[in-house]
Amino acid sequence: MLYPSRDLRGPSQSRAVQDLFQSLFIAELINPSPKIWLFFAWISDVEIIDNSARQFAALEPDWPATSIRLSQVLFALLARGVAIRLIFREECHNDYFINRLLDLKTRYPDQIKWTVEKNFHVKGLLGADYFLSGSMNLTRNGISVNGEHLILRTDPAAVSEQLIALEDQWEGVMV
Repeated sequence: MLYPSRDLRGPSQSRAVQDLFQSLFIAELINPSPKIWLFFAWISDVEIIDNSARQFAALEPDWPATSIRLSQVLFALLARGVAIRLIFREECHNDYFINRLLDLKTRYPDQIKWTVEKNFHVKGLLGADYFLSGSMNLTRNGISVNGEHLILRTDPAAVSEQLIALEDQWEGVMV
């Protein structure tokens, strides 16, 4: 298969889901996409990379020997020049994570932008060469507890189609 895709289901494959997110973000740290889109109705500052053995010290020497949270990974990506776009649902659950982003916005005002929408329900992660979508919110329950379905696509046509749709619909409303 020229452009593999992968289907994952939770909670039976929750370890595989965690590994997939870790792999995608480590790949981004090694070879960053110019722009990354994160769009989740509900999002938390979840533990996204297991650095307990400091196996990623070459990528981020200051990371401690513990789990690394999403906000820390976004900070490292911003430091590498990545533009980050986020879309969230207007939901009090997301307020903590949005407050974590305010510090990043102060340091990287032109690189990180987001919008909060009242009825937003789509979920996904888009980089330069992959598109992850499905029913999962980026929360602990979404990753480990709930019965979710994720599809990873690497077909350039699918990735480009999603990028165009996101840019057309959302880039103009980002702050």
